[in-house]
Order: sequence, then structure tokens, then C-alpha cells
Amino acid sequence: MTKLAVLGLAVVALLAAGCGGDEEAGTVASGEVPFDMAFIDAMVPHHREAIDMAKAANDRGLTQADLKKIAGDIIESQQREIDLMLAWREEWFGSRRLGPIQAEVLGVPESDLGMKHGSADEVAGAVDVDATFAEMMTSHHEGAIAMAEAAEKRGEHDEIKGLASAIIAAQEREIETFEEHASGEHHGR
Repeated sequence: MTKLAVLGLAVVALLAAGCGGDEEAGTVASGEVPFDMAFIDAMVPHHREAIDMAKAANDRGLTQADLKKIAGDIIESQQREIDLMLAWREEWFGSRRLGPIQAEVLGVPESDLGMKHGSADEVAGAVDVDATFAEMMTSHHEGAIAMAEAAEKRGEHDEIKGLASAIIAAQEREIETFEEHASGEHHGR
């Protein structure tokens, strides 16, 4: 996600915060979890896993320049997105404290969330860090895209829908590069 896009999302969030409106809008009276809360509660830990894998891959010594760039982009952009989501969660739902991941609210099967497809420890211990990172991040990104596609359709706040679109665009581009490395198509160093 570009710095301009992140800045734009932040401006939208600040403008929305000053608009007033129904004070009850962010509360959960019926016990039902609003979609946007469920999205944040799932995407924040999902992004944290991606950051951990990217840091582990960098520490382990990625050899391909394009993978090094993607790892750096993941660390920076996804931390900014985490910060935004936590600020929105506090504003809309009264707390930055995440609840449990509720795949059923998202409408995405838990097995499709991409959170059980690798870890920072697996990346750090890989024989071929480039291929392992690319393979694990492909599955991980596919989970983020599934959640983001649901958010584009069902998100309650424009900020969530905008973030979801940005996540899809960025991670689809990255998957193209990952697939080249996982399949062995990329030969340059």
C-alpha cells in the first residue's frame, strides 16, 4: 500500500471521527459481533503473523531482491494497517482489545483464513528461505484476500471497504511474485 493511500485512509478516518452521528453505532448490545469488528479482530493477528514471517525471512537471509522488497513492504505497510484498524476499533467499538477470531461472522471458513499455513519459526528454519517464504506467504495472502473480499461486500464503514480493496490489490501483486519463486520460475539472484 502506498504512503499516499495510507494517508488517504487516515484522513478519511479523521473526517469520519468528526462527523458525529448516532452515539450507539459502535456498541454491541445484542451480543452479535458487527462485521467490521470481526474483520479487525481477524485481520490484525493475520497481519501480525505476516510481519513475523517477513522479519524471520529477512533475518534468515532472503537472497532475491524482489522478495526482500516484498518482505520490507509487508513489515511497513501491514504495521500501518494494524495501527489504523486498532484506532478504528477503539473509535467504533470502544476498545483496541481484540476479540476472538470469528470466521462465521466473516463468512469465510476458518480453514481459508490462511493462518495455519506457516510460521516465523518455519521460515527461520528453512533450507531454502526464498521458496519457503514465497510458498507460505502465498497461502497466507490468499486468506487475507478472502477476508478482504468479504469486507468489500459486507463492510459497514467506508474505511474498512477502502482498506479491503487496498489489501486485495497489494497482496494479489505479491502473490504473482511469490508463485514465481515457489515454482522455481525465478532464476536470477
